[in-house]
Amino acid sequence: MQKKSFIQTLTILMRIQLAALSLIVILFAAVTIKTAENEMDITAENFLNVYAGQLANRIAKMDENLSKIIQNDTDLKLLESDKSGERVYASIRLAESLNNIMYIDGSADMLVIAEASHDTCLDARNGRITYDQKNAIREFVMEYARGGTQTGRWEFEEIGGAVYLYKCLVKNQRAAAVLLAVPELLATVPDIRLSQNSFVLTDDEDIVWGDAGNGNLAGTEGVSVSELSAARASEHQRVLAGGQVKLYSFESRAGIFRQFRGSTVLLFAVILLLLLFDVYFVHVVQEQMVVPMNEMTKSMRDMIRGDYEFRIGETGDSQEFFMLAQTFNKLMDEIMNLKIRFYEKKLELQDAEQKYIRLQIRPHFFLNALTSISSLSAKSKNKEIEIYIGALSKNIRYMFSSGLHTVSVKEEIRHVENYLEMQELKYPGCLFSYIDMPGELGEWKIPQMLIHTIVENEYKYAVSTERTLMLLIKVSTADCGGEEMLVVEIEDDGRGYPQEVLEMMGRETVRKEADGTRVGLWSVKRLLELMYDKSDLMQLSNIEPHGAKTRFFIPAEPVHEMGRESWNENGIR
Repeated sequence: MQKKSFIQTLTILMRIQLAALSLIVILFAAVTIKTAENEMDITAENFLNVYAGQLANRIAKMDENLSKIIQNDTDLKLLESDKSGERVYASIRLAESLNNIMYIDGSADMLVIAEASHDTCLDARNGRITYDQKNAIREFVMEYARGGTQTGRWEFEEIGGAVYLYKCLVKNQRAAAVLLAVPELLATVPDIRLSQNSFVLTDDEDIVWGDAGNGNLAGTEGVSVSELSAARASEHQRVLAGGQVKLYSFESRAGIFRQFRGSTVLLFAVILLLLLFDVYFVHVVQEQMVVPMNEMTKSMRDMIRGDYEFRIGETGDSQEFFMLAQTFNKLMDEIMNLKIRFYEKKLELQDAEQKYIRLQIRPHFFLNALTSISSLSAKSKNKEIEIYIGALSKNIRYMFSSGLHTVSVKEEIRHVENYLEMQELKYPGCLFSYIDMPGELGEWKIPQMLIHTIVENEYKYAVSTERTLMLLIKVSTADCGGEEMLVVEIEDDGRGYPQEVLEMMGRETVRKEADGTRVGLWSVKRLLELMYDKSDLMQLSNIEPHGAKTRFFIPAEPVHEMGRESWNENGIR
């Protein structure tokens, strides 16, 4: 039966969906949103210019009113006269002047003249100012007169429960002030024109003193403009009264969506069509992709758990999944064959490397043994030669145990003692050894020839006929990262390790010298890495005032260990 092409079906459906989504994104994002944002910004800028201009005109008129008051300098001076008559007539004229200014131009809510030395206060106000507010404002201006503080700036202040924009001029103990309630100032433009925007009035430090507009900034008096900006889509600013007053316009993010009303029906229709199409698309994907893929995934999980004999069966009715299952099964067969061959080759290479390492360690021992026999023969010490060869044969049988394996630490120590006995014949009295091994640790397994190789190294580089070398072999246990390990320490009081040897043993690889110098140390380090899969089990250091220390950390069980073959008394394995 011919399988359907799932890839072809999926491609057609995805292209249709991509075209529909692209149309929505391009039309909606690039046209509607961008146009709405631009229109909102232009409208906000234009209206802010108009609004700010009208506020600036009103503040300018208030400034003119204040200038007219202080132009009556003669009558203002007479308020300070010692003659009560002069003060009375001057007060009448000034009061009349204030009322005329208020009648001709009602830009301000209240005009006030205060004279502190005779406690005289004159005012003119409109009907919005209550009696209590009037008294509070009069006392506020009188405080300026008493203090002699000159402001000359437009400032904001809460007086009698209302916030006012005011300007106060002080000379001697006279003060003239003009005040306008902030809500009244912001109401210069009818509320119907503010329904799409929010406005706040601030001082030169951007502290909010009043708001107008769509009402979502109510109760923000006393806060900073920076705290309001984060939640708004855009922000515009105009400076009034020479920078002493600022007007901010905010457009909410919801204002953008109000521009979509004309295209809402079209947008809903497109989304509905897309939703219906997605329902069909999900159905097709479920039948032709999800179900077969779940079955294939379940089969793969069985293989991951270790069932490498399991193979994927035929799933779905698409040509692609059928070919995928067949190809996967074939690849699994190939992988299993390659994996088996890889492990076999890896074991062969490991075994070859292990044998090569042991072949590197053994020649040092044999060369030293031959040298010792030659030296004893030259001195005609036949009895010593016979004893030496007997001890040598024991060590040869021990050394020629092939394979990567471990022996008990007490067996290794026994052969080390046998080796020390051999070397005593060649170097009588040149080495004094002490072995500290608790009996309960005697069965702990360590790599064969581990201690022997270091002791042999002592005779090659440290033992001298000129002085007696002290050698200490100590066996103990320690907790290493939560794991109990056997610690073998070999310490002497010789000259210590050369610096180049310490540096060489600290590297991951080593360049072998032509004469084989220190190859035994590197071979032991590599042997430990192969057996335990750890790279920090051997440490070399020098001790003060002189001497060398070699320390081994041996885990309880090796990771890789080969079988052991030994030589019998006749030299046959």
